[in-house]
Amino acid sequence: MRTDYNNLPEQIDYLISEIKEVKEILSQRIGKPEEIPKFLSVEQLKHYLYQKGVLISKSKLYKMTSKDEIPCYKTGNRVYFSPEEIDNWLSAYLNQKSKTNSDFSGQDTIKDIMESALFKKQKK
Repeated sequence: MRTDYNNLPEQIDYLISEIKEVKEILSQRIGKPEEIPKFLSVEQLKHYLYQKGVLISKSKLYKMTSKDEIPCYKTGNRVYFSPEEIDNWLSAYLNQKSKTNSDFSGQDTIKDIMESALFKKQKK
C-alpha cells in the first residue's frame, strides 16, 4: 500500500499495532533474567564464562583450580566459584593479557620468530 496524505493516519495506526506486536514477542522471549547463584559449580562456571564470551573446558577449569590460577573454594572433592571473584579475576586476567600483547611491537615479534627459527637450525 502506498502512503499518501489521505491514508497517513491509517498507516500510522498500522505501524503502531505492528510495533506493539513486536514488543510483545520480544518481552515473551526475553522473560526474566536468570538470577546468578552465590556460588557456582564447575559446570555452572563453564556456562557463566561462555555467556561472557570465554570458551573454556571443564578439564581446563579443573587444571586451573589445582594450580591455584583461578579463585575457588574447595570442600572435599568439590570446587565452588564466586561469580564476583570470577569477574574480578577475569578482568585482571584480560588486562594482563592485553598489556603483555601491547608490550610487543610487530618488529619484536618477527625478530623473535626469526631468532627462534635460526636457533632450531643451529640445533640440527
